[in-house]
Amino acid sequence: MVIPWHCQANCVPRQDSDLHLYCPERWQCTIRRQLLGSKLEQGQTVILLIGSQNVSFVVVSTTRETRETSESQQECAANGVVGRETQFTIIKGGSDQNMWDKVPGYEPEAANLVSEVRSYFNNKDKFQHLCINPLQSVCVTGISGSGKTTIINAALERLEYPVIYGNLSDIIVNATSTDFADEYISMALADLANRASASAPSVIVLDRIDTLNDKELTEELTGLNDQFCKFGENIPADVFLVLESNVEAADMPAGAKRCDALQHCQLVPVPTLPRREEIVHSIMRRLMAAAAAGSGKQAMASDAEIDALSRRVANSTAGYVARDINALCRQAFLRMLSERNPRDVKTNGVDALAADLSQLNLQPGEAIAQRSVGQAGTCQVDTLPSWSQFAASLQAVRPSQQMEFEGVRPTKRWSDIGGYDTIKQSLQRFMRLATTENSSSLGINPPSGILLYGPSGCGKTAMALAMIGESACNVIYIRGSELFSKYLGETEARLRRLFRAARAAAPCIVFMDEIDSIAAKREWSSVESGGPALRVLSTLLNEMDGVHETRGVIAVGCTNQLDRIDDAIVRPGRFDQLVKVNMPSLQDRVGILQTLGINSPLNEDVCIDELAQMTEGYSGAGLEQLFREAGLAAMRQNQSADAFSMSDFMSAFDRISGA
Repeated sequence: MVIPWHCQANCVPRQDSDLHLYCPERWQCTIRRQLLGSKLEQGQTVILLIGSQNVSFVVVSTTRETRETSESQQECAANGVVGRETQFTIIKGGSDQNMWDKVPGYEPEAANLVSEVRSYFNNKDKFQHLCINPLQSVCVTGISGSGKTTIINAALERLEYPVIYGNLSDIIVNATSTDFADEYISMALADLANRASASAPSVIVLDRIDTLNDKELTEELTGLNDQFCKFGENIPADVFLVLESNVEAADMPAGAKRCDALQHCQLVPVPTLPRREEIVHSIMRRLMAAAAAGSGKQAMASDAEIDALSRRVANSTAGYVARDINALCRQAFLRMLSERNPRDVKTNGVDALAADLSQLNLQPGEAIAQRSVGQAGTCQVDTLPSWSQFAASLQAVRPSQQMEFEGVRPTKRWSDIGGYDTIKQSLQRFMRLATTENSSSLGINPPSGILLYGPSGCGKTAMALAMIGESACNVIYIRGSELFSKYLGETEARLRRLFRAARAAAPCIVFMDEIDSIAAKREWSSVESGGPALRVLSTLLNEMDGVHETRGVIAVGCTNQLDRIDDAIVRPGRFDQLVKVNMPSLQDRVGILQTLGINSPLNEDVCIDELAQMTEGYSGAGLEQLFREAGLAAMRQNQSADAFSMSDFMSAFDRISGA
């Protein structure tokens, strides 16, 4: 009797376990031993202990053998009883599309990794015949949280080779606690190779090799790089090596760069807008199924609503990696669950949120399996968070690569700034062009920077903050007072880390207020005091438009001393546009006074046009001071005053002129 089996994919573990070491012959023996004498029928579900884990199997069909057998064996086959001659065909569940559902947005990277491993095992003999060394390793790199582990697991699950997992960080930490650290590391790496060779053809996955770059942890391990290179260059012939690192191979120590295992790298990039939309859509589908199953009700959100919300969330999550998007969606769902039952959360908030969180941890298959048929009635519940809940969660969940630097989004908007309509339209047009993620059909790059200059107090910083606040980009601030350090090289290193974080969180705005403090002309610096300033300027020039790819990084600067800024910083490619913010004209002053009057009640005798005529030569800051002095004058006349009068403004004029 031949019994084909169907194994549910979500029951097979994806992490390191004994299950990966089982070859088909060992599966046959294990299943036959546990089912010997059992009667099987089509559609029956059987749970077996495989590799210390319970795995569910479903009998797809049974086929009786026609060859001559003993009477006892024929009777067992006729009744569907498993005997010693029973053969099993195991079919892994799930289609190729379902497998790639685990890595939404990163199907090309997972498919490429599958192709690399499969090409080695299928064409190894051909390469050897041609005396060509085949590619036996690949290093998967990407910033933390980008989904490297998920991509590797999904790709290797599709290949179904035995997988041996190792973690270099754990090996090094354990080695440093012993008296023979170098020998311990050598034995641990050799054990990985021996285990993989015993179950060849197989794959070794070595995680956290970026630990080699941790000088504080590896300073006592003098032979670590040599041992790693020896391990990577002496992999058994029937074993493929997959390395995982949070840093690129170019940033590895010099001793490790020469290792052949690091010569071929596959980058997992920060997700673009289409990829973020796929990730958000997949996560929301999973969390909706779990939330609906936990409440015993049916979700009522339509596909169009999910698509629209996914698109809006994706547009607001520039620079977020897969882990950040997952945390954002979980935060929004928790807000939805807490607002749905405010009374329960108020009386027992900790237990309620813990129960909701446990429901969100369920996989869709597990959640649906826990819901009985009786619960899945026609009662529906809205399991899709609103945009307001996502907007609130965006304030709490920021891109993980931006945590080291200040990146609070400004609250100022264009409606808070009066006048300067032409300049505001120019800045809005610049931001639309600079933040587009679509490649231009004209073959040109989007603008990379804009510099606002003009007299002090004219609203340059306010306009820059409004431009940043209205955009969906991340933001990192550069302040000269915080940037400079007394230690040699620390200022330049911090500036490089800042731009590296901006590239990782792209599209990202790097806002440099009072840029003349860090980009002064080289002629202005003396020999004694100009050393650090010159090095900072050189680093800034290279980071803005040098050897690094700066696509997605937008520089915004403000200064009131354009003549003090170095000419190299204002050339095209760094600051593409220079916008002069002059003293406000009559029309601009009218707009500024009207904006200031929105939050300050005015009496009927106050004429905005007349005030604008009287404030010739006033800057935006001067007009704001005028309102402040008028308010103080009103309070001196009457402590309970609730509006400004024209006499209050005339008193303010006298105080400002007298000052």
